[in-house]
Amino acid sequence: MHGVNGLNIKKIRSDFPLLAEWAYLDNAFVGVMPKQVKEGYEEYVDLWYRFSPPGDKTILQEWLTRTTRLRGKIAEFIKVKPNEIAFTMCTGSGLNIVVNGFTWRKGDNVVFPEWEHNVLYTNTTVRNHVESRVVHARDNRFELADIEKQIDDHTRLVQVSHVSYVNGDTMDLEAVSDMAHEHGAKVLVDATQAVGALDVDYTASGVDFVAVAPYKYLMGPTGLAFLYVREENIGELIPDRTGWKNQIYEGDNPEESVIEGSAEKFEYGTINFQGVFALEKAIDYLNQFGTKAIEKRNLKLAGYLYDELVSMGKEMYTPDTPTSPIVSYFEDDPLPLAAKLKAKKIKVTGREAHDGHMRISGHFYNTKEDINLLLEKLA
Repeated sequence: MHGVNGLNIKKIRSDFPLLAEWAYLDNAFVGVMPKQVKEGYEEYVDLWYRFSPPGDKTILQEWLTRTTRLRGKIAEFIKVKPNEIAFTMCTGSGLNIVVNGFTWRKGDNVVFPEWEHNVLYTNTTVRNHVESRVVHARDNRFELADIEKQIDDHTRLVQVSHVSYVNGDTMDLEAVSDMAHEHGAKVLVDATQAVGALDVDYTASGVDFVAVAPYKYLMGPTGLAFLYVREENIGELIPDRTGWKNQIYEGDNPEESVIEGSAEKFEYGTINFQGVFALEKAIDYLNQFGTKAIEKRNLKLAGYLYDELVSMGKEMYTPDTPTSPIVSYFEDDPLPLAAKLKAKKIKVTGREAHDGHMRISGHFYNTKEDINLLLEKLA
């Protein structure tokens, strides 16, 4: 376990005390945090509990300073600009900011695969009589040709997941962007299952909006998430609510509103600052190893698991050699099996939705020994 792919796995695992007891293979559900992230939570509590912000700062000023610093680190992590990042509450919050911020017109349509976790069928689209065009899976994946067939000059928004939460299949975001932009449509991405697991570049991909919750592969908090808004889209997207950070009232306001040209305008008030402290620690922790090394290890472990399941005769839900850490196979009784494994300190997900299946989702700290323990119980 020492020095695999340049990563000191033994040392890394020592940062996750629960791994001494658990074979944890369920990051697509909830990630586990290293002790450094726990320290981030504690730092926030201690700062407030003792009311001891540094220097002459108020405690709010210190919280906002940390938020600005984290905004820059997230931008670097996903290869975008700091002014393109807005903090939100969850993945769905980011997706709804985009949908609610559009000016919808008669005859508009939206396109999305049927397995989206937060499908692009909302109160806003229904109220505005927006047509929903659903792309159906073929052979357990969504084909680019099928997405393209649904897009026309009345398509305003195409929604996809970078990594499918169902079976881990990945989407060619650059190809989707090209076909959508050819018709004047924008691309909205759910990347919660990708960021932290894979090396991503959302500027190069050409997509317009990316929503991420960090409590899975980023090993960060719940209740704090972020939204990437490509710079050219910031001005035309209207905030779906207002607060002290983005006032439009021209009278005497208690606070200065955010500057023009910043996605911060979609943050209307006080955010989960404790989550800010925790997420910064998570980003710092992952940056020690680099996203390329993390992706390489994740795909190696997923490939090993996939091959072993195939050799056992499992009917695979993941369509072919994994391109993400998520590996799924069909299972008649997924919930009882998941409960049985949990009782043995092996954590995976059993799901009845989208046909019964088991979903196994390791991370870079996992080992072949973790996987072999699971396989032994599945045999």
